[in-house]
Amino acid sequence: MTDQTEIIVMLLKKLIDKNGPEYLLEKPYDAYKELNRYMEADNAVTAAMLCFLVSGLVSDAEKGCEPEELSKAIQKKCCFNKKMSDLLSKIFCVLYSEENKTEWKAKDSEGLSEFLKQEHTFRWEGCSVWDAGNGTVDCYYDADMVLKPTKEAGKTDGLKSMLKKNPFVTTDAIYKFYEKELCKYLDHEFEEYCTCDDYYQPVVEDFELEYDVKAWAKKNGFNVISCNGDGRDDGYEPKFRRGW
Repeated sequence: MTDQTEIIVMLLKKLIDKNGPEYLLEKPYDAYKELNRYMEADNAVTAAMLCFLVSGLVSDAEKGCEPEELSKAIQKKCCFNKKMSDLLSKIFCVLYSEENKTEWKAKDSEGLSEFLKQEHTFRWEGCSVWDAGNGTVDCYYDADMVLKPTKEAGKTDGLKSMLKKNPFVTTDAIYKFYEKELCKYLDHEFEEYCTCDDYYQPVVEDFELEYDVKAWAKKNGFNVISCNGDGRDDGYEPKFRRGW
């Protein structure tokens, strides 16, 4: 392979490694833009790459057809000359080599498998405002939680949607997904707790953190290992002060 061909194959593989095996089929223009971003390629080559990607012939290369066969298909469908067709055929036959396909197969749901093996520490910092009309109280709650996922954590609708788009999702990305979901849930519960009564100021320290964390964990397939938090408020602040 020429240096240019090797660079293109390397960049395409990185895109698949990051975004999943269907990326080139589902996001051909994004892949084309990434190629232009990271390499100084001949415009004719990158334009031909885009045409190839949108043609659907990526599926043929993925199935492992012979280079000559793929080149002929490119000539027929994309109307390229033999030289350009041979170049594209070489790029994609190397990209979808048995070695790479074996590597991608091994990566399928690897991030989820690793995530399910570990305990995870989540941090939540909640805030809300109790408004009595003529005054307010700023309420805060900080918590650290250690949760251990069960197999059910890999079956929630949100995560299944992520994995469908990209089965190569990393452990860190899955952690951030659940961190966001947990914090969003606790934000809502804390807001409800602090604002449920217009006449009585909330006792922030009595917020039922453990109860809410256990409820979320049960729904999302986690076991609670530990759960510690502390609430506070800044005291009552009147909205209007009498002038003297």
